[in-house]
Amino acid sequence: MNNGEAPQDVERLYREYKPLLTSIAYRMLGSMSEAEDAVQDVFVSVNKMEGGGAIEHPKAYLVKMTTNRALNMMKAAPRRRESYPGQWLPEPITEPDDKEQPLERMLLQERLGYAMLVLLQTCTPPERAVFVLRESFGYDYAEIASMLNKSEAACRKLFSRASAKLGHLAAERETSAEPAMDRFVRSFEEALASGRPDSFIHLLAEDAVLLSDGGGVARAAINPIEGPARIAAFFKGIAGKGSLDGKWRRVRISGQPGLLLERDRLTPVAYAFEPDGHGGIRAIYMVSNPEKLTRLAY
Repeated sequence: MNNGEAPQDVERLYREYKPLLTSIAYRMLGSMSEAEDAVQDVFVSVNKMEGGGAIEHPKAYLVKMTTNRALNMMKAAPRRRESYPGQWLPEPITEPDDKEQPLERMLLQERLGYAMLVLLQTCTPPERAVFVLRESFGYDYAEIASMLNKSEAACRKLFSRASAKLGHLAAERETSAEPAMDRFVRSFEEALASGRPDSFIHLLAEDAVLLSDGGGVARAAINPIEGPARIAAFFKGIAGKGSLDGKWRRVRISGQPGLLLERDRLTPVAYAFEPDGHGGIRAIYMVSNPEKLTRLAY
């Protein structure tokens, strides 16, 4: 620290860097409320610092603090999720009407955002941190090593492990899967809106899986549903109970094509998808937990 930033500039730093810091924390944690808590904690600490938060390199310092705060929060996540009812999926973010909002704009810039958020949960916290900082925000290994107090070699190894776990999604970041995603979204919407779920089976990979998150509050499958036939049967079953009635709207969910089912007097349902790298769909993600849908633009 030195006199690079005057005490009265803490509020300005908050306004300037909150979108970046929240975006980093959200990608690491998969929860916007937890991401906001992490950033809030960081600025509470900055405000308490001797000199009122005078920082020589504020951006680097705040990113480092936020990253490490998110890492600490991730250590507690497995224990919380052990008691979570059913499947846990990240909180989806949809495109707001006001496209000039800096946080939402930053969150929506990344291709394959939601599918990547889901698969990032399979990585260890350090792997997740390195991958997010490197791939999503372009930090070099020297910067990441400084943030995480690790060697550059260790960070490279962590990135390599994360990339291996993310498989085809990590490789496809250089080649857009948007056409296949758009085609599936249209077919999926038309099939469910018309009551013919079998009509989208041909677009599902043989090992396709449906994961649904109702949080123990909304209707959802407790266990993963595997295989195109079983997925189609699931949708046929819930359609018969009226769970697919409503208005379907195409949206971008955390940066990728998705669907929102808007229902009268009921919480909406968000659908996101994971491409298989060969023009098909490997996973359908269905989020109906109302606690995870409070930030949807609808």
